[in-house]
Amino acid sequence: MPHHQKIYECSIQVRGYEIDGFGHVNNSVYLNYLEHARWMMLNEEGLTLEKFRKWQRWPVIARIEIDYLKPTFMHDTLEVRTRMIEYRKSSFLIEQEIFRKNSSENQKVAVARIKSVVIDETGKPAGLPDEMTVLWKAHS
Repeated sequence: MPHHQKIYECSIQVRGYEIDGFGHVNNSVYLNYLEHARWMMLNEEGLTLEKFRKWQRWPVIARIEIDYLKPTFMHDTLEVRTRMIEYRKSSFLIEQEIFRKNSSENQKVAVARIKSVVIDETGKPAGLPDEMTVLWKAHS
């Protein structure tokens, strides 16, 4: 269970339609922010949807835990920091932190842990593609 140290950063601008009746970003919207940042991480490393199709293996979310620390509001600029913290034969664990960037300091607003399982075309757990394992080892 190596610990992955490379941190991937993704900037997101809060949009008006993401605000709920209380005037802050709806809690469910954070799932979209986190998903976008995970795809940006994979893309940055060349792990594209086309490669997953070629391997006939796909990462699916098995569990998400989110701690909401502070509210965010329209026009806030957020930074999602993503890092792989553990990988196993057919699953991996990602930690993501969201920071508000338009304050004088980086204010942490949410922290999430996501467990993803790699499945094959039958929907059963499959080993991580070699290219992923080599990549995560290189960044450990």
